Amino acid sequence: MTNIIFSEYPYWLTEDSWYEVIPPKGKNDQQKSIRLSSPILIKNKFLDPKSGVEKLVISNGQNIGRIETSDILTSQKLPSLIMYGFSINEKYIKSLSNALQLMRQSLPLSSLYTGVGVLNTDKGVVISLDEPYLSKEITQSQADEIICETQYDLQPKGTFEDWWQMYLDEVKGNLLLELAVVFGISSLVTAFLKTKHEVEFAGTIFSFTGNSSTGKSTAAALGVSITGNPTKGSNTLFRSWNGTRNALEGYLSNNYGVPIVLDELSSATFKDTTGLLYSIAEGQGRQRSNIHGEVKSLKNWGTSVISTAEHSIFNNSARNDGLNVRTIEISEAFTTNADNADTIKKATSANYGHIMPLVAEYLLNREQEVIKWFQNEHLRFKTQLEKETSNTGIRMFKRYATITTSARILERVIATPVDLNAVRDYLINYHLDSVSERSLADKAIEVIVQFVAQNRGKFSDDTRLSTLIENYGMISLEDDHIQVKMIASVFKNMLKEHNFQDTNNVIDALRDKDYIQSDANR
Repeated sequence: MTNIIFSEYPYWLTEDSWYEVIPPKGKNDQQKSIRLSSPILIKNKFLDPKSGVEKLVISNGQNIGRIETSDILTSQKLPSLIMYGFSINEKYIKSLSNALQLMRQSLPLSSLYTGVGVLNTDKGVVISLDEPYLSKEITQSQADEIICETQYDLQPKGTFEDWWQMYLDEVKGNLLLELAVVFGISSLVTAFLKTKHEVEFAGTIFSFTGNSSTGKSTAAALGVSITGNPTKGSNTLFRSWNGTRNALEGYLSNNYGVPIVLDELSSATFKDTTGLLYSIAEGQGRQRSNIHGEVKSLKNWGTSVISTAEHSIFNNSARNDGLNVRTIEISEAFTTNADNADTIKKATSANYGHIMPLVAEYLLNREQEVIKWFQNEHLRFKTQLEKETSNTGIRMFKRYATITTSARILERVIATPVDLNAVRDYLINYHLDSVSERSLADKAIEVIVQFVAQNRGKFSDDTRLSTLIENYGMISLEDDHIQVKMIASVFKNMLKEHNFQDTNNVIDALRDKDYIQSDANR
């Protein structure tokens, strides 16, 4: 017997059709049932937050889903559903209209939340991916009233088993490819930990650099395939840097933990990427006004981005510690050969979106365990890098801890061991190798030494400026060092030409390391 989904006399809905009971009109007449349409289910109703108009989520119970304004239920507009695959008996269109309006009337008004990733709602934490994943404090009755509007293609495709087999055959044992997957997971983990006030940052920029044979784009696609569609497209998780700043901010807007790829930085249409990189890492767009001069609402997000480029992400951005501390850059080869890259590409384009929902459930169901892991990992990095004294270096510890915590979650949800010690060692070595690069003073002094060496003829000797046509300052040989006195305008122009953003910050950093002697605020 076919199950009845909804019933209110004289109408009822089964898995096959809508029906109406026609009572007998006379003594010799019999009650009969007429078919009104194929299954048309109203799943939810909600108010559009922008327009205030009521909208409906309409489905056939299988593969068709539509969001329509409520006036679609009028007898004049109902036939338009035919073009989307619904079958309607237009002879009884008014009956179908009445039946669907009764079904709509029986539903509570749902709450619509816009965005993907970890959303803080008035009912509790919701993780919006292919569907809403709900924290324990949300009751079942409340769960039925929650709708999440997503802007990306996050519907799983293919099978978990095929993705997992690719992981076992092509990824496992290759630390950098494993890290690409872990980086993707860390995007959601970071957003979750931020809602629990364990971290202060919204996300991390993971920069994969190298020539076309290093497999950087393959690794980037692998990293986002855990969540959704990793192929290039308008609503996928893989986009090009080639777009306006406003378009890129719109692409990121309302994303709180779903990793995305911005491919090939060299295709960016703007020269100075510093402002946008800061915006990406901080999760807030540029302030803008409309044509009437009124301030538009800011675009906000909080997620991690995997950027690919042939050269360092810092080449066309200003030199400053703030950007460095928000970025982890890898310039090594990810894939072992062309076959390795092709197999990964083929598997991830056919099988995606299966892992992050498992991560979401793990975060929501084992919150305290995840927080404890993170705190322990953070303590581990503080201990192993205890000689680190710079604020920029110390600020990296929590980013490393989110990554190793994510690795622990990955091995649980796919039931496959991850070499945690190898991940930790890689991050520690990365820190040790790059910490000098993170020091603003060290970067500045290197530029200064090179500048003086290249322009030695423009500096006077000893204590007096010469009458050279172009004079940059003076050089004198002291007992244990060489002292350089540089004209202020020359110093400032030198820093500007080498993309240092703030002269005062550079001077302060040099003074802290005793590289420079100058009056305060000069």
